[in-house]
Amino acid sequence: MLKNMKTVLFVSVLAATSLLASNSTDYTKGKQVFDKWCVHCHGIGMPATNALRIVYKETNISPVLEQRKDLDAEFVKFIVRHGRYSMPFFRKTEINDEQLKNLALYLSTKNKK
Repeated sequence: MLKNMKTVLFVSVLAATSLLASNSTDYTKGKQVFDKWCVHCHGIGMPATNALRIVYKETNISPVLEQRKDLDAEFVKFIVRHGRYSMPFFRKTEINDEQLKNLALYLSTKNKK
């Protein structure tokens, strides 16, 4: 019985470690997607950030995407695929589904760690 419990514990720790490593890699890849496609408009002092500063005037919402704490992964995916205001949509040939998943993970968890 004790041997079985040790085996279950070992497998559980191994699975959790693998999952954390995978999420860390996906998070890093999401940052890379942001730096390639998003930062040129959504970085500090950039045009989209300045436009969002007007949209979120008199709110507590940051116009800097990387500083936001309220971004949801599904919201990020929707905006990237459909665009909003003057932001164009991005096709799967530009940001594929895996890259979009990683970007959404990055933006939705960056400030929740």
